[in-house]
Amino acid sequence: MLNAKDRLLRNLDWNLLYTFLTIVNEGGISAAARKLSLSQPSVSNALKRLEEHVDRPLILRKKGVFSLTLHGMRVYEYASSVSRIIGNMADQFVDQADNIQGELTIEIASHLQCPAFDATLTRYHALFPNVIFNVNTHPSADIVSHVADGLLRIGLSNKKIAKTGIRCDFLGYEQMGFYCGRTHPCFGREDLTIDDVKGLPYISFESDQPGEGLDSIAQFRDQQQFWGKLVAVSANVEEVRRMIMAGIGFGALTVESAKPYVAQGMLWPLPPYESLPVTEMYLVTPETVSLSNIEIQFVRLLKQQTQELVRDTLNAIQSAHHQPTGE
Repeated sequence: MLNAKDRLLRNLDWNLLYTFLTIVNEGGISAAARKLSLSQPSVSNALKRLEEHVDRPLILRKKGVFSLTLHGMRVYEYASSVSRIIGNMADQFVDQADNIQGELTIEIASHLQCPAFDATLTRYHALFPNVIFNVNTHPSADIVSHVADGLLRIGLSNKKIAKTGIRCDFLGYEQMGFYCGRTHPCFGREDLTIDDVKGLPYISFESDQPGEGLDSIAQFRDQQQFWGKLVAVSANVEEVRRMIMAGIGFGALTVESAKPYVAQGMLWPLPPYESLPVTEMYLVTPETVSLSNIEIQFVRLLKQQTQELVRDTLNAIQSAHHQPTGE
């Protein structure tokens, strides 16, 4: 059986205390009702219920005079302390989006096409509109070094390096393909074989080298003897695509980034058309340095989006397997 103290703690409602505080702060029931957008009977009833809980009168009821009883003064003091504690809690959890503001710095490999990252940008901006994105592109190896050296706290890279003080979380794969521009002699040809492409002038990413972020392309070109005269190098995907479209050589792009240009007749896919090189994508963050709240929220959303995309992909694969086949 509960004692009087436990009954009070179980039954006491914060709304009653808040209404009582408002009555005192506003100097009466009528003013409190206006402040709380409630009817006077509702406010009077709340005061009566609180007095019943503490089994003491809290306000002296004299016409034209508003004053607290001794017990009312004590309840007001305690309720004010509770209000400050709840207010501090509200500052942490209520309207968090409005409180999160500042700049979020991210470095990303320029050729990287990460659907989870794109979805996270959209969702993060909707949740935290006061945060300014500062997104820069660098080679994957530089991004990893910047995090390891304490110059950066969030990076997206194609390269996973075992370095002390950094954490690499797998985000997925991106498939690469080879393309040429409209003025290239291979453009529009559907009879091409891989032998037709060997030895042709090549446009390379800066990281399209052995041991770099696009190491898988370098390995693929080596295996297929895909070596031609190197005519251009850039770390920027826009410049690589621009030079490919200018027709000075062919080069590798992510399949997703090339799709709209292929559809518009500005790029042409080259062999091989199957078993294309695949690169990995990683979220790179410091392992020992604490992230800011702005950064924590972004990393949390990015990991969540990655999990959702993986789940959607698996569901799509399972659905495809269970589709009835036509006779």
